[in-house]
Amino acid sequence: MLTRPSSKPGPRWMRDISESMSDPDRIHKIMMPFWAFFILYMVACVGITHLVTAVALSKDYVYESSLRIGGLPLVSYSPAAHGIIALGVRATGIVAVGGEAIGVIAGVAVGVISLGGLSIGIVALAGVALGWRAFGGLAVGRAALGALAVGNYAYAGTGVAYGSLEASGRQKEHLIG
Repeated sequence: MLTRPSSKPGPRWMRDISESMSDPDRIHKIMMPFWAFFILYMVACVGITHLVTAVALSKDYVYESSLRIGGLPLVSYSPAAHGIIALGVRATGIVAVGGEAIGVIAGVAVGVISLGGLSIGIVALAGVALGWRAFGGLAVGRAALGALAVGNYAYAGTGVAYGSLEASGRQKEHLIG
């Protein structure tokens, strides 16, 4: 990896977030947009809970829209839903919501961009996030940001960070001793 002599390794924007989180006076102003998004996300999840549980508990409630994109229905509700927007127990699609969801955006998520309680993906945002860029309570990835962050470049603000190359802006040779 080529770097300029004065530059630090790791993503600058994650270092900036970590440094701003270490200031207790400023953390409230920074976290307000996050909490607004989080509350809206939770309200949306609660709003669709009735539909998802109705689909999961009823084998008679099956729907696939007649509009198809690339051979997949635009909207699909069933216990095993496959579509662009899929709701069900085992849902696969671009936007997948269900018990076992696999898609670009999913509830319990495995995908490119993963949002959920447990997320595995390239960009993961969750309570437990595993990915190339991981954001969450427990974040594990190449660049991880969270209360407990583990990765090559780990940033934790006021939390605990263990990084193999850098942790909270300090390079490896300064981490021990």
